[in-house]
Amino acid sequence: MNRTTRTEALYVFRLTPEVLLIWTTLSLFLFILTASGASWYYAIIHHQTVSFSIKSAEGGIWQGIIGLVVLIAITFATTIIHELVHGIAFATFGGSPRYGLKVKYFLPLAYATSPGDIFRRNAFIVIILAPLLVIDIVSLLMLTIFPQAPWLIWVIAFNTSGAIGDIWISVQLLRCPKSIEVEDREESIAIYAPLNVTRQELPFTSSDKSRSSSGRKALLNIVLTTFVLMSIFGFLLLPILKILEAPSFAIDSNFFLLMRWENTQKGFSFKFTALSFVIVIFTLLLLTFITNMLRRLRLPF
Repeated sequence: MNRTTRTEALYVFRLTPEVLLIWTTLSLFLFILTASGASWYYAIIHHQTVSFSIKSAEGGIWQGIIGLVVLIAITFATTIIHELVHGIAFATFGGSPRYGLKVKYFLPLAYATSPGDIFRRNAFIVIILAPLLVIDIVSLLMLTIFPQAPWLIWVIAFNTSGAIGDIWISVQLLRCPKSIEVEDREESIAIYAPLNVTRQELPFTSSDKSRSSSGRKALLNIVLTTFVLMSIFGFLLLPILKILEAPSFAIDSNFFLLMRWENTQKGFSFKFTALSFVIVIFTLLLLTFITNMLRRLRLPF
């Protein structure tokens, strides 16, 4: 560390539920965008469309289960390689990488970190973006050479969407003065700066919150939570219903439709309606209100 830099961190970024929800939401959009782009690239290069399917009717239920297990294995392997590339990048710039797996806010998170090691801003940006660039470029090259490996599209989409936190932090660091230095502390990221750099020059929001802004953020969290939960629920439920060859069904009445699963010879689909989101949001708001009331009354819950 440059001794003209403060010995104490000027700012420490920590992963909060709010930030994690925003990252997860953006990650879902990025997954769809990247998968679409990679599929388009594959179709242009090899003059054929990409077809992903989960078969169980022709080969039995075990064929569908094996396909799902293979998909999970590819996802797990991509995660390991992603963190290994982080570690190699840490070591390249003089760090001592450590690896781990933990659950944060009910979500599994794999990580590579190098606590105690301080890196210049640009070096740290290279470190956190290395897996995104290396894995995606290698996968695109392999996809170009091997048309029989369309599963690489999944690798590209999963790796890119999983790097949403790395991308977000890189953007924030680029908005910081070039003279700052960064430390990855596993649970947080510490920013050190020269004495002439003030807290106001950093792009991170202040911790001061008014009642109105807190209320708006609470509502935003509930909306984002609803979107993320229902997106993940639909994403996980879709292959399970297909593997089990569940017949078509709908949850509705004469006046409204909540959700519908269609499984025909032409294909399958699963969708929610806007009313489903409204009901979940209302339920979360009600639970939040009840929880706050119990806290004010100091009742156990």
